Amino acid sequence: MNKKITTRLLAILLTIIFIFSMAGCGKTAISNDSSGETTTENSTSKNKETETKEQETTTSDKNSSDTKEEQKKFNDFTNEIFTSELALNILNLHCTLAHPENFGIKDYEISLGSFSAEEDSESYELLDKYIDELADFNYNLLTSEQQLTYDIFKTYANDSKKYKGYRLHNDYMSPLNGMQSYIPTILAEYVFYDEQDVKDYLEILKTFPSFFEDLISFEKEQSEAGFFMPDFEVDKIVDQCQQFIANPDNHYLIDSFNSRIDSADFLDNNAKELYKSSNITQIKESVIPAYEYIISELPKLKGTCKNEGGLANFKNGKEFYELLVRDYTGSDKSVPEIKKMIEDKYKADFNEILGITLKDNTIFDKMSECPVDLSDPTKVLNDLKSKIAVDFPTGLETTFTVSYVPESMEKYTSPAYYILPPIDNLNNNSIYINKSQVSESIEDFVTLAHEGFPGHLFQTTYFYSQNPSNIRKLFSFSGYSEGWGTYAEMYSYSLAGTEDAVTRINELNKTYTFAIYCLTDIGINYEGWTYDETMKFLSGIGLGKEDSNTIYETLIEEPALYLAYYVGYLEFMELRATAEEALGDNFSLKSFHTFLLKTGPAQFEIIRDRMETWIDDQKNSKELRNSRAD
Repeated sequence: MNKKITTRLLAILLTIIFIFSMAGCGKTAISNDSSGETTTENSTSKNKETETKEQETTTSDKNSSDTKEEQKKFNDFTNEIFTSELALNILNLHCTLAHPENFGIKDYEISLGSFSAEEDSESYELLDKYIDELADFNYNLLTSEQQLTYDIFKTYANDSKKYKGYRLHNDYMSPLNGMQSYIPTILAEYVFYDEQDVKDYLEILKTFPSFFEDLISFEKEQSEAGFFMPDFEVDKIVDQCQQFIANPDNHYLIDSFNSRIDSADFLDNNAKELYKSSNITQIKESVIPAYEYIISELPKLKGTCKNEGGLANFKNGKEFYELLVRDYTGSDKSVPEIKKMIEDKYKADFNEILGITLKDNTIFDKMSECPVDLSDPTKVLNDLKSKIAVDFPTGLETTFTVSYVPESMEKYTSPAYYILPPIDNLNNNSIYINKSQVSESIEDFVTLAHEGFPGHLFQTTYFYSQNPSNIRKLFSFSGYSEGWGTYAEMYSYSLAGTEDAVTRINELNKTYTFAIYCLTDIGINYEGWTYDETMKFLSGIGLGKEDSNTIYETLIEEPALYLAYYVGYLEFMELRATAEEALGDNFSLKSFHTFLLKTGPAQFEIIRDRMETWIDDQKNSKELRNSRAD
């Protein structure tokens, strides 16, 4: 979500990273062009303009005084984008920076963004400006780190241009990741570093009525154009909003605010009481009425849905889905290629599961067992942090808190999620657990690994500690982040202390289930499966009608979401297989993980390109060691 809330342009890295039964991270706002082509520019084969510049760049150019000037200009360019984008949306700003004044940001808007066509158009004009300015740099004079940033930014921007024309295909009110649930979750974690933060927070609450009126106007525009959501999604959102406002006198945004104010040592007691009173006033006069407006207006649009199925049934919906898959996965593979990759793994998993069960027909009874004491999640996370040291680099020493999802949000919230820290305060890490979905099984254990160590918390703080360009912290790469989270889950099964066969059956069950969801997603949203066709596929693999209905509705509400988790994971496994084959006995899992973490979130073709250099370096390092030994 950014100032141009309806575009993908420099969308702030989603501050909540979800993991649930088999679902994922919140949506990133997107725009598309009408061409619908999904070919992505491979950063390894730079465009002709860049190639020409490289050919014209000689060794003497690299050593000239122009080099430092070009590098400085590039840093200035990316830093200017970083600060200007953040200053346009208060939530992005506060979630990213604890102290924006240290980054030269003193003036900023108290705004949550807009859904208007005018804002959307302005976004693409700005995007074109950025692309033109990028083209002016001499790529070959940049540092290797700047070249990586350049490649990521350029690919990101060119991908974003393809979204133009698809504004009304977006769904900003889905039950899991809609604005009506996303924004309150962020506000519950809104840290007060000084008194201005408290004032800003209260001003944000005042914007709720106008923001949600704008959102409902967008929904009405969708309805008129034939892009409105199905009735079952409306019912869920209305129910979610009703739960949110059910107890206004004891609302969690009141309790959490009071707790934060009580801890604010920069305020005296009189000021604390005044701010507490102001917050209650805004909850009752701004926030509650805004949700009542949704409850009143959204049902009026029921019955206007022209498509009860997936995206494939909308005009240009299949093309939009292709772009969405690229956005969510970060993979340069086409949807048919992704489908084949998943099907191949699905079949292999099934055969291996069959083989294990033939050897031990009680194996499924042992799957949920967890030798780890899960009663203290903080202790579990610290134990995981210690255990991963053998295969992962030493991470940043940082703190974290574990909290529980407010009861009024449990029904439509994931089992757990991690909230990113500000880049200038990496100790502010928060993991939330949904008590209503705790099972006291091994899945709870691997979920903590997904959110914590070696998952999101570890990956994020390690990457930030490498001091990458600030602009990279604005980009959202769900395929990398959720793929890494899934990779962390799969790795952590082996840390639970179960017998080898149980560990393996759990790994296979996870990937097999992911494959079912992803193949169903592609079937519904890309191939245009009907409800009956979906039920036939799911019942054919043994799922009951109730579960099948839930999956069907979820994949219509959140198209491509599961692909971020599973395709991202498969891309990491493909990278690992390539590295293992190239390096043989010289392959080091710890070195491989270090490479991935240092490279950081990016499109997978860019990571693949950098890995070729890393492999060469590993080979050369081995040869050097051997020559010294001789």
